[in-house]
Amino acid sequence: MPRTCVLVIALVLALTGCQSEDSHPAGGTGATPDPATIRSGLASHFAGDHPGSRENIEGKCFAEALTAMLSPGQLRKAGVLDASYDVVAEPPPLPDELAGHWAMAQLACADFIEASTRAQVKVTHGALDREAYGACLRRSLTDGEIRAAVTASLAGHFDAPEVAALSAAQSACAKRAAP
Repeated sequence: MPRTCVLVIALVLALTGCQSEDSHPAGGTGATPDPATIRSGLASHFAGDHPGSRENIEGKCFAEALTAMLSPGQLRKAGVLDASYDVVAEPPPLPDELAGHWAMAQLACADFIEASTRAQVKVTHGALDREAYGACLRRSLTDGEIRAAVTASLAGHFDAPEVAALSAAQSACAKRAAP
């Protein structure tokens, strides 16, 4: 599998929760932030367009973790929330500190290697050996390396060595797990 395709899979998972551009999670309509509405919007954004129960659980967990670390004002200043405190459809690259918090919340609620494995299996139409790929990726990357790569990706540092290391590991593991 080409390295670029593998990197794109990782970045899509990290940045958007597999959400399409036309999705707009429900959010507040006034200028006063409503924490419950913000959490709901973040959970929907994280879960994606066609969530199953796993995605809904992960989305709710993510939203609760993120809003426990960051205020509505911080999220709005970073471009995650608009002026009405609605979650934007496509957040911009995040400031480094906020990207770190986002990655921490994401990785606390969703297993990156499981998500990467599901994406690889989908891209290969089931031809990839799921167990071999996941085991390979777990041997190849530490939690800290994954967190650093996700953080760099969220901050828009796609040329960072951490992102390159993640991409290389995904590519090598996909080759090893291919039939």
